[in-house]
Amino acid sequence: MRSTLGPGLLIIIAGAVQGDGALITTAYRGASPVSDEQLSYPWADATAITTSLVWGATQAMIVVGLVAFARSGAAPSKAGQVGGRLAVAGSLLFVVAHAISLVAHDAALDDPIAIAVLSCFGVGTLLTAVGLIMAGTTALRSGVWSSWRRYTPLALGAWMVAMAPLQLTPALPVAVGVYAVATIALGLSMIIEGLVRAPAVTRTLT
Repeated sequence: MRSTLGPGLLIIIAGAVQGDGALITTAYRGASPVSDEQLSYPWADATAITTSLVWGATQAMIVVGLVAFARSGAAPSKAGQVGGRLAVAGSLLFVVAHAISLVAHDAALDDPIAIAVLSCFGVGTLLTAVGLIMAGTTALRSGVWSSWRRYTPLALGAWMVAMAPLQLTPALPVAVGVYAVATIALGLSMIIEGLVRAPAVTRTLT
C-alpha cells in the first residue's frame, strides 16, 4: 500500500488545480469575448493553450494515481481489476483530448477536430465512470479499505455518470468542480490507506 502515497498526492494536487480552474472558468464565462460555439470557450489564444497544457498535465497525474489504485489491491476481484484498467484507459483519453485541444483551441464546435476532442472527452468519461463503478463496488464489498474511504472510488464513478450529460452544457465547470472534490477524496483515501496499512505489511514481513 505504501506505493499509493505518492500517486495519492498527485491525485490531490490534480484535483485541487482542476477545481480551481473550474471556479475561474465559471467566473470568466460572462466576461469572455469568445463565442460559446468555439471549442476553447471561454478562453482564447495563449490562455486557451496554457489551460489545455495545465489541465492535460493534471489529468496525466490522475492517470498515474489511477494506475496505482488499480494495482493497490483495494478492488481485488476480477471485475475490480477490469474496472481499474477501464478507469485508466478513460483517463488517458482525457489526456489525448487536451493534447489535441492545443492545436484545435480556436476550432468551432462543429469542426471535425473539435468533434474528435469532444468525443475523446465523452468516451473517456464513460470508460472512467464505468471502470470506477466496477472497481468502487468491489472496493466497497471487499473491505480492504475501511471507514469512509472505501466509498470514494464508487462515489467518483457515480458522479462521472451524472457529469456525462453535462459535458456540452454551461454547467460543465461546476460539474468539473464537484469531480475535483471527489477526486481529491480518492487521493486522500489512497494516502491514508497507505499509511494505515504500511505498519501491518511491515509486521508481516518481519
